[in-house]
Amino acid sequence: MLKISVIVFVCLLIAVNVPAYGQEKTHGTAISGGAAAGVDISSIIEQSFRASPDNRRTAFIKKIDEKKWAIIIDGNEGKGYNDLGTPVFSPDSRRFAYGAKSGNKWTVVVNGMEGKQYDLIAVNLITFSPDSTRIAYPAKSGGRWFVVVDDKEGKGYDDIGTLVFSPDSTRVAFNARTGNNWYVVVNGKEGKYHDAIMAGTPVFSPDSRHVAYNAFTGNKVVMVLDEKESKPYDGVGTTIAFSPDGKRVAFNARTGNGWFVILDGKEEMPYDNILRGTPLFSPDSKRLIYGVKSGPRRFMVLDGKEEKHYDLIGTPVFSRDSRQFAYAARKNDTWFVVRNTTEGRPYEEIISASPVFSSDSKRLAYVAQRGGKRLVVIDDEEGKEYDNVIEDSLVFSPDGKHMAYMAQQANKRFAVIDEKEQEESDSTSLPDTGRIVFDPPDTFRYIAVKGSHIFHVIKKIE
Repeated sequence: MLKISVIVFVCLLIAVNVPAYGQEKTHGTAISGGAAAGVDISSIIEQSFRASPDNRRTAFIKKIDEKKWAIIIDGNEGKGYNDLGTPVFSPDSRRFAYGAKSGNKWTVVVNGMEGKQYDLIAVNLITFSPDSTRIAYPAKSGGRWFVVVDDKEGKGYDDIGTLVFSPDSTRVAFNARTGNNWYVVVNGKEGKYHDAIMAGTPVFSPDSRHVAYNAFTGNKVVMVLDEKESKPYDGVGTTIAFSPDGKRVAFNARTGNGWFVILDGKEEMPYDNILRGTPLFSPDSKRLIYGVKSGPRRFMVLDGKEEKHYDLIGTPVFSRDSRQFAYAARKNDTWFVVRNTTEGRPYEEIISASPVFSSDSKRLAYVAQRGGKRLVVIDDEEGKEYDNVIEDSLVFSPDGKHMAYMAQQANKRFAVIDEKEQEESDSTSLPDTGRIVFDPPDTFRYIAVKGSHIFHVIKKIE
């Protein structure tokens, strides 16, 4: 049975009298708790709303007068500023940061503490390390850009691009420009000059030992791995894929009209095109899958072998045990999900960007559309039809026993847990409110909006 253990309003704390949220029974679910209320949501800059990764904290920008804005973090109003960047939470949800402007100067505020002031800060590139202990961002002063890592300023450049920490949080890499030359800087060490560095790179290997990026020189492009260049190509794809063990690397490249995957330095068979988001390694690092276009047909190539041909295909996903893979495919006017080589039920559309496997690799879920209605399919069993299902909301509990998602009917939204609808809340376009988090494994959390109030809903599965 599902039981609400706590319902807490965590964002807006100016108390007024409002009806209690959820004092009823719905679909056999016991509901208890209440809510405090506060500032009307219309005062929020909607696209600035963020929930922490664990769904325990919230932050957003609010206009407080004609010239100033403030960050509301966990219901507490921060200092007013002339301009603000969208707040960012650390991966462990314990820290938050944002760029703030006072007068003509910018600073980064971390957990309420202001850093040094600069002429400009790239607020969209404020980045926490994976272990949440470090923070980095590009800043500009005296006409030069530099990266500030843990309050220490690096060398000045004319421009700075993509900024990324290594998975072990010990290394920082970014793109930098001096004059007409671009290069990648890793922990302060500059790489070879190029005409340009492709957006979205550099990337680190999962073991943090390697760094790769795509670089342009003249009318050619190369993939650079640890400052060693590949053969020059006419074009490359946006995906550089490392195996989870960090020992293998694959990417897409083009010579003339032919696209192919280069795996560990060896070119595979050419095709008309390679599916965006592939190639993809399996979790055990032993298998490689990618989608291709050849003439009018699309199909997957798994470990060098072509799978069945279709009219269209979606991005593939592996199960955690690496024994299964799944993807959406269309044949004629029908869409279905292919699990290994088995085609699932037919639908007018598969909505999910990719199907979702449970952590124990036993279950598979996706969002489908039929007759203009959307439904979740779990292990080929159909759920209830709704006006909409938030596709990115599909999540299995860590033990694989429970499935949760957010559904919408008319102007109402609700969480659905094991096909049991929870209490209604209002439909909203606020970012992060479609996400459900299991933490701990028998408890799930989500953000709900009702009227002019934001609620933090917590439920325990018993």
